[in-house]
Amino acid sequence: MSLFKNTAAQSLNLLSSYLFSLLIAPVMLHQLGLTMFGVWAVTGAMATYAGLADFGITRSLSRFVAMYDVEGDDHAIAESIGLGLIAITVVTIIATGLAFVTLPLFADSLGVISEADLRIVLLSSVAVFSFTAYRRVLNSVEIGLRQMVPPNVANLFTNVVNFAFSLAALLLYPDLPTYAVANALSYMVGIGAAIASVRHVWGSVPLAWPSRRRAREITSFGVKAQLHGLSDLINLQTDKIILAFAVGVRAAASYEIAARVVSAVRSVGLLSIAAMIPTFAAHIAQHGRDDLRRIYRRYTRVAVGLAFPVYALTCVMSPLLLKAWLGDVPLHAPGVVVLLTISYLFGTSCEVAMNIATSDGRPGLVASNSIVTAGANVALTLALAPVFGFWGVLAGTVLALSLGSAVFIVRYNRAYGLSWSDYFAAVVPPALLSFGVAAIIGVWVLLLGWGEPLRLTSIFLVIGITAGYTLIYWPIASRLGFLPAKMTLRPMRGARLANEQL
Repeated sequence: MSLFKNTAAQSLNLLSSYLFSLLIAPVMLHQLGLTMFGVWAVTGAMATYAGLADFGITRSLSRFVAMYDVEGDDHAIAESIGLGLIAITVVTIIATGLAFVTLPLFADSLGVISEADLRIVLLSSVAVFSFTAYRRVLNSVEIGLRQMVPPNVANLFTNVVNFAFSLAALLLYPDLPTYAVANALSYMVGIGAAIASVRHVWGSVPLAWPSRRRAREITSFGVKAQLHGLSDLINLQTDKIILAFAVGVRAAASYEIAARVVSAVRSVGLLSIAAMIPTFAAHIAQHGRDDLRRIYRRYTRVAVGLAFPVYALTCVMSPLLLKAWLGDVPLHAPGVVVLLTISYLFGTSCEVAMNIATSDGRPGLVASNSIVTAGANVALTLALAPVFGFWGVLAGTVLALSLGSAVFIVRYNRAYGLSWSDYFAAVVPPALLSFGVAAIIGVWVLLLGWGEPLRLTSIFLVIGITAGYTLIYWPIASRLGFLPAKMTLRPMRGARLANEQL
């Protein structure tokens, strides 16, 4: 199956997940209020940290499945899945115990929810994490085999069930514990869909008790890969936890609202890399490393050419997006959207390089840099928060992510014999076009002076500005080769197809 088709399949899950998340947020705010919205965001963030205890095993499975598939070793694939399921079971037991032990502390610190209700919410958050992780282990079979349509159809089904359960809970019995339990039940249903998907592709669920050698091989790789996951968690989750305990739950809720927009935007921007690791791993196993420089430059240019227009539009339209989405724009939210979006620019331009290094069996190259970035993020956030408050937390994140990405590019270039000219040749041209078009549209919006538009007006403005940007950007980007061949306008497509074959 082609990289483009697999990427499109992976995108189906990501886009539907964020679409439903954006649709449910206004209903949740209306039915539960900003404070309970913040509690759900904080407990979910804390439960997500439990995933670090699996030593990166589940993050690494699809790469190993791809390698074992090339080698024709079906038993190794079965051992890998067995190891993943064991790891998640152990992590779930640990997380459940921690939820009970830390319950009184969290209830006292938050001060806005009873201990009994918080117990239900915390355990439901652990269940959501656990069921999602089980699905990820099962999905790694098809993803590693580069057959990504069936698992993502199953994931789409789960997303629909989750949205339906969540909406029903909010409308019929609007309190946070009920909403939390509804979420957990929906993801439990999703495990059945994931099992059906694996059986469709493989015929059964490949499952075997892992040997010590297999466990060591995957775990040693996974621990290094996990450090990049830790960095992502710190960048996405730690800010809201610090805000909740240092400033207040409502501040964390305002941050979460803006962060949901940015997370959705970032996911859309990263759609082009969704299927890269198993694809690159299989390519390297079959053909070696001779073509990695061309792959790096071409796919970095494509990734930036797809992501930066989304980021640029988000910065220009942040107040309109929030108004169109929620009706009322929370305090500080537009500024948070812009700053968080900017913080991901450098990181997005490094994603292809990170995927190549991970696929090539060098997760340490990514991991060591990620842990330094994470440490810098925490240090800068804690240092700046007492001085600048809410904005100090954001400033720490922006500085840490930008500096960390620059350091990674230096190390990647050294490891693969590249230079900054390779990076600039891939990144600068699509970046200039993306933000140049956005600047023109931004000036036009300022000159028109829309003031404080109504929600319906904001919706039409978002649609109109996006359409105008696309009409300008798409033909130029197609001509300059900034887009995947199958997204390039037809008259310019032929020459691109040959350049994208792995």
